[in-house]
Amino acid sequence: MLQYEFMQRALIVGILVSTMTSLIGNFLVLKRFSQIGDSLSHTAIVGVAAALLLNFSPTIGAVLATVVFSLLLEYFKTRFKRFEEVSLALVSITALGIAAVLFGVLKSSANLMSYLFGSIVTIGNEDVWIILAISIVTVVFLTGFKNQLLYTTFDEMSAKVSGINTRLLDFILNILSATIIAVSLKIVGGLLISSLIVFPTAIAMRFSKNFKMLQISSLLISLISITSGLSLSYYVDVPPGGATVLVFVVIFLLYETISKVSRKPKVNPK
Repeated sequence: MLQYEFMQRALIVGILVSTMTSLIGNFLVLKRFSQIGDSLSHTAIVGVAAALLLNFSPTIGAVLATVVFSLLLEYFKTRFKRFEEVSLALVSITALGIAAVLFGVLKSSANLMSYLFGSIVTIGNEDVWIILAISIVTVVFLTGFKNQLLYTTFDEMSAKVSGINTRLLDFILNILSATIIAVSLKIVGGLLISSLIVFPTAIAMRFSKNFKMLQISSLLISLISITSGLSLSYYVDVPPGGATVLVFVVIFLLYETISKVSRKPKVNPK
């Protein structure tokens, strides 16, 4: 499998993407904002469709679209302060409406399908370098501002009183999330990218006793799932996005089964 350059690139990108999405997913899930992945993935598809229509780089189109819609998301959040989930719905619905129009103009495109469900053969050297750069920025930001982000996540009001610019942190977090989603399309596809943000943290939360354990566990789960998904994609010839999601589901069900068996009270024969 690894004798082919496209699989080497896919594996490198998969490791980078799984690292970014699991680390940023920890904060998004704990902030009860996990659906941002689903909403912004729709906007990324809009960018891809527009780029294919206007004949320029779909990756650039996806990045531009997600960043613009993440700014729109921040605006909606200020308008619906007590109902932030409404802002996600508005962005998602708007993006789907635009995407429906663009799909109608494009009619059909094999290239578009690779962005919807992922395709390991479409990953080029340019994608590797772009994702590497974004990975470095993401890791530096999340590690450098870890304490502030945690404070904001668990007690936003106290964080504001202590002098932390919570609005700026949320803004940067949203921009990073948007960019990560945009550059990850070729691995899992726009329809399934949110699984990389939600699943690792959701599974790790079942047994993690502190935030550090949550980070390490979710990262390992993400790495195992995406490398397994890429392997299944190569050997079984299925979209990597769907294969990765199925691995997540299997891991989750295995943990639930094992935990239930271990908690089952032993019967005293006497």
